[in-house]
Amino acid sequence: MPAPTTTLLIEGTFTELAEEFSQYIDALRKNEEGAGLHAEVAPLLQPLREQEQAGAEPDLKQRDEVLKKLVSAAAILNSAPEKEIIPAYNLLIHLIHQASDADMFLARICTYLAKPIQTPAQHGPSLAISILTTVFNTLAPSDSSRYHVLLAIVAVIRQSGSGHAFDALKPQLATQLPNWLAVWELDAEEAKKLHLAVADAAEASGDDELAHTHVVQALQTIPANEASNKDSRDLAVRALASALKHPAIFDFTPLTASDAIQALRSSDSTLFELLEIFTSDTLDAYQDFVSSTPLSSISGGVLADAGEALQNKMRLLTLASLAASTPSRSLPYASIASALGVPTEGVEKWVIDTIRVGLVEGKLSQLRSEFLVHRATYRVFGEKQWAEVQGRLMVWRRSLENVLGVIRAERERFVREGLQAAAEEASQGKTGEKGGKGADRRRNPTQQQQQPREVDLVGGGD
Repeated sequence: MPAPTTTLLIEGTFTELAEEFSQYIDALRKNEEGAGLHAEVAPLLQPLREQEQAGAEPDLKQRDEVLKKLVSAAAILNSAPEKEIIPAYNLLIHLIHQASDADMFLARICTYLAKPIQTPAQHGPSLAISILTTVFNTLAPSDSSRYHVLLAIVAVIRQSGSGHAFDALKPQLATQLPNWLAVWELDAEEAKKLHLAVADAAEASGDDELAHTHVVQALQTIPANEASNKDSRDLAVRALASALKHPAIFDFTPLTASDAIQALRSSDSTLFELLEIFTSDTLDAYQDFVSSTPLSSISGGVLADAGEALQNKMRLLTLASLAASTPSRSLPYASIASALGVPTEGVEKWVIDTIRVGLVEGKLSQLRSEFLVHRATYRVFGEKQWAEVQGRLMVWRRSLENVLGVIRAERERFVREGLQAAAEEASQGKTGEKGGKGADRRRNPTQQQQQPREVDLVGGGD
């Protein structure tokens, strides 16, 4: 898979390696000596050899003439023995990088490698991908030729249907593709072509979600003045059908923002109406639509086999809307059953499924037969939803004001009780002080009466 830029290290001058390569091609063709590719390029190589021996600058035009013949004959490399295919292509790639303009030759090489390699057929795709990866990594990151090489890599993966090969490429697509598109300065048509190629490879490898992502990105490259043409219409129908059928796609905002999707109002009005139902309506509206418009009659039957999948998705979206629009955040099982058209005993299964896909969060209460909503996803966000958010913020504000009021009252009570306690302590302290002084006065006379008696007794002793 594409990796940091690398360099092929192959010893030998251009003329030596070109001669060796032409002889190898003749061996594959089983031509007699003097009647093959080597005989054609030998006269062209002679002046180049003389320049190399003299240490002069090579004649790039002369090199290009040699390379034209080598590259034209290189298609036979796809039938070479397995162990020789990669070294032979590496040698040719090394020669091509010495041309005046390597791009014109690399495009031809990519065309060869995008075709099945004959021997051995089971290893052909991996060999082609390995060689194309070498081509990609020998080019500078900013070289727009990488675009054509990447297209060839993706084409080989798509043709082989190799999930393993595509899994190896996916990390590069996720982290590097946006940078590559910017650096290569692709126009809208080239970007669309690349996204569609990746989408086809992803679909062939069984990754429908990534395929849808790149179909939508291809859709976004369509300019407004081309939104109504046939190719744009076909791509819009493909993107919308895959979004509706995919069990993990619930956000249709990227689609509704596309000019090509909006153009379906005129070309495919029933399909666009179905999009609007999935964007903002409920199961009842969907069932009314289907009863009057069979799915098999919509846009050539792109949704003919998706009836059950669409109804299941619509139930999940309806539950999400019901949870988002419930002020009390408590949904009785009976209300859910009525909205989804299912028996009450099946409610928990649908709630769990809706939680699993990330549309709601909450807790089931079997004891109270209700779903306590913690979080719900808004499918659309307009004036009505802003009004709901405003209402909930007001309720939250009033709740906070009540809490603050309780805290303020408790704080005032605490301060008041503290001041009262301090006053009582001060009052008790003053009362104790007065009582102490009176006691002293009551004791002093006694002490004064006792002292003379003690003196008299001592004096009498003398």
